[in-house]
Amino acid sequence: MNLFGLKRFLCHVKYDMPIPPTGLDFFSMTARQGEEHFEWFMSKIPERMDYLKARCAKDLKLSVTELDYSAESLILLWRWFLKTARMERTPKEEIEKMKEGAKIFGKSFINRTQFTATTEYIIRDIGMYVGQCFVLNYPQLYWSYEKKGRSKVYVSVTVNQPRISGFRVCYKGKESGINFVPIHMVHVQAANFFDHTQKEIDLYRVYKYWENNVPKENV
Repeated sequence: MNLFGLKRFLCHVKYDMPIPPTGLDFFSMTARQGEEHFEWFMSKIPERMDYLKARCAKDLKLSVTELDYSAESLILLWRWFLKTARMERTPKEEIEKMKEGAKIFGKSFINRTQFTATTEYIIRDIGMYVGQCFVLNYPQLYWSYEKKGRSKVYVSVTVNQPRISGFRVCYKGKESGINFVPIHMVHVQAANFFDHTQKEIDLYRVYKYWENNVPKENV
C-alpha cells in the first residue's frame, strides 16, 4: 500500500484533533502536568470513542454496533486505519537530529518519512479504543499512568503516558505486575508501514497476546 503517492498525499484526511492543554511532550511534563494530562485524557474517552467509531463505521460502510470493543472489532478498526493513514516527508531539521542518533544505532535510525499530524491523532484515538477493549472486557484491568520519578538520569520512555494496569506475568516462578501502554503499542504496529509489513490483524494479534497476561483466576 502506497501511503506517499501523489494522489494519496493530496487526498487530505479531515479529522477532529483536540489538543491536550498540557501538550504532548511527556518527557518534559512536570508531575502536576502529568496528572492534569491523565485527567484530561480520561475525561475525553467517551467523546473520542463516539467520534472514532462513527467515523470508522461511516468510511467502511459498517454499522457502528460492529465496533463493540471485542477483539474482532480491532480488525475492522485497523482495516480503516490502513486506508486512512497518511505520510509526509520528515523535515530536514528532524533528519539532522536522527543522523546524530544513527552514529549509535545505525542508518536504520533515520526515517525520511513520517506520519502526518492527523495520522498521529488517529493513532492516539485508536490507542484509547484498544485500552477500552481491555478495561471493558476485564474489570480487573484499569487505566493509570506512569508518574515521573525523581531521577534525573533515568526517565522511562513511557513516562506520563496513559496505560492499562492489572496484568500479571510469571517469570522464574515469581508473579509480578506488568503494564500495557496502548498508544505506544499502536505506534509500534503502525511502524510496520515503514517496511511494508502491515496487516489487518496486527492489533488483533497484540490484543490476544496480552489477554494471556490477564490474571487467570479472573478470566
